[in-house]
Amino acid sequence: MKSVRPIKIAITAMGGQGGGVLAGWIVAMAEDNGYFAQSTSVPGVAQRTGATIYYVELFPKDIAKKAKQIPILALTPVPGDVDIVIASEMMEAGRALLRGFVSTNTTLIASDHRVYAISEKEPLGDGRQDAAHIRKLASQTAAQFISFDMEQAAKSAQSVISSVLFGALASTGKLLFARKDFEDTIRASGKAVQANLRGFALGFDHANAKVPNPSVRQKTNSAPAPLLVPLLQFLQDEFPLATHEMLTHGLKRCVDFQDTRYGTLYLDRMAKIHQLDQTCNGARKYWRLTCDMARYLALAMTFEDTIRVADLKTRASRFERFRQNAGASEGQIVIVSEFMHPRIEEFCDMLPAPFGRFILGKPGLKTALGVFFQKGRRVQTTSLRGFLLLNTLAALKPARRISLRYSLETQRIETWLNTIASVAPVNYMLACEITGLQRLIKGYGDTHARGLQNYEKIMTVYKSFETMPLAHKQLKTLKDAALLDENGLALEKALSKLQKRRKT
Repeated sequence: MKSVRPIKIAITAMGGQGGGVLAGWIVAMAEDNGYFAQSTSVPGVAQRTGATIYYVELFPKDIAKKAKQIPILALTPVPGDVDIVIASEMMEAGRALLRGFVSTNTTLIASDHRVYAISEKEPLGDGRQDAAHIRKLASQTAAQFISFDMEQAAKSAQSVISSVLFGALASTGKLLFARKDFEDTIRASGKAVQANLRGFALGFDHANAKVPNPSVRQKTNSAPAPLLVPLLQFLQDEFPLATHEMLTHGLKRCVDFQDTRYGTLYLDRMAKIHQLDQTCNGARKYWRLTCDMARYLALAMTFEDTIRVADLKTRASRFERFRQNAGASEGQIVIVSEFMHPRIEEFCDMLPAPFGRFILGKPGLKTALGVFFQKGRRVQTTSLRGFLLLNTLAALKPARRISLRYSLETQRIETWLNTIASVAPVNYMLACEITGLQRLIKGYGDTHARGLQNYEKIMTVYKSFETMPLAHKQLKTLKDAALLDENGLALEKALSKLQKRRKT
């Protein structure tokens, strides 16, 4: 009996992903097929700040009976001594690697999708961690590495990820049970049997590469809307191929935001930038300025005013997405409740520019009207009243061009473009970094106000070092600092450090 090892399985999963269900299925199947089975769990904190580790050990009863001994099974996994590791998400696979659970004797099964950690969501910029190095390390470390987008597979089966993981486990053959034993375990559970069997089958087939990886998106060649055809043709004729993808996305976003005339304005502005790029970029022609501006100009022109927010919140595709996420069946009612807290500033932004400026320029009037905007409110957009309220706001799109917000944003965009036009001939890389400052301005309400404030601080300060040889790197440092926290503490620290350096 000393020469026989138990089968050791570690499952790392977040709350709500069915890690406990998966462990329960493994235990039930093993016990039904003549094994001693023991399962323990070590819970983490909440959702993405920590994950629960489920640990299962299996030992054949017939061997124990021959030895006339009852095996003593461990309660927790030991680094370097785990046969199978199952991770519900790629960073959970990273945690397992970090803890030493994965060795050259381990079969690692991990979903390729990501659920972002709190530390990744906190930065105002892109705080996501790259999972590529985890995939590479997993491939190099594990004896067998099975990975695909199991979350997407579960959605396509209208099931949960635990069933897909169970199917992937069955495909490895590491547990000496037939496929029918796995399926019988799901049936015996009596819960969402058909959905879980569909998820199991997809997991089994994907792991054996019998179907395409669901994480690989298939490109669609749908015909563009007739109104877009002339604009897309102009884009293809006037801009280099390397810029087409980003420009196409930007053009569609601008047309969706307003109309085709607005899309034409976007391309006209981009044509001037491209001409500037041709003049300043010399023989290199890698079109960084054009590509960067194609993205950031589209973001700047599609600012999130009240009209835009109302439009996005009342789209049929959004309600359908909620139904899919809730797993609602045909005929079931899904209620969507939105929390909204518009300020007096957002109200004035919708008004014709002279009226909006008048109210904001009169402190007494602004305070009096602000009483109606002091408290947030919940609006059920799935109710007739709530939907009509937001739909009416969204219908103001044709009048957006006379609004105060449109006037302010247009003025800022033109100033921004003029600054880039004046800087690019002198310092091309600095002009590209100024283009990227648009990343700071996002959202609406307080979020937009803070981002705009940081943008203006940097645009004021950069003039003090724009003639320096590495001015673009200094500007990038300030931009990255502004994206670290919403309170602007990192930016203030970077500005203070810059000021001390200039003095010395």
